[in-house]
Amino acid sequence: MQATRYRPAWLTDFVKWITGLGDTRAWVVVGIVCYFSGPQGQRLSALMVVGGLFSIIATNTLKFAVQRRRPFEVGCDRRLIREPFGNSFPSGHSTQALTITTAVALIYPSVALPLLCLGCAIALSRIYLGVHFPLDVALGMLLGIGLGHVSVRVLDLMTL
Repeated sequence: MQATRYRPAWLTDFVKWITGLGDTRAWVVVGIVCYFSGPQGQRLSALMVVGGLFSIIATNTLKFAVQRRRPFEVGCDRRLIREPFGNSFPSGHSTQALTITTAVALIYPSVALPLLCLGCAIALSRIYLGVHFPLDVALGMLLGIGLGHVSVRVLDLMTL
């Protein structure tokens, strides 16, 4: 059964916008803005680079090792975006979004709730759009949370 058949266009447009916030190019733009906003912003920018690199390395390694096909490739759903290529497990958007939002939330706890809500929204958008199975997203989120903690530790070690 193709669950995406019953999704309203207005909601799909909104979810496409949310998933776009998880694209690497969106994080790069945010990182550049942070970098030019002063010393604290430069630390955030460095954190995004470290977290982004960890996320990309981890997800690509696992995608290569697991070789899981996407839901639309096995007839479970139809995709609502053209973007995805490659293997499904784990979700790169989920991993990267939770890596960066977790890391920043650890440094700035006062904004942790909205940041983590954003990370979760980006992750869940991948299921709605039919490009990932729920397990791809759930494990990508868990991986991202772990990598967010590691990223903060690595950044702290780099600045000693």
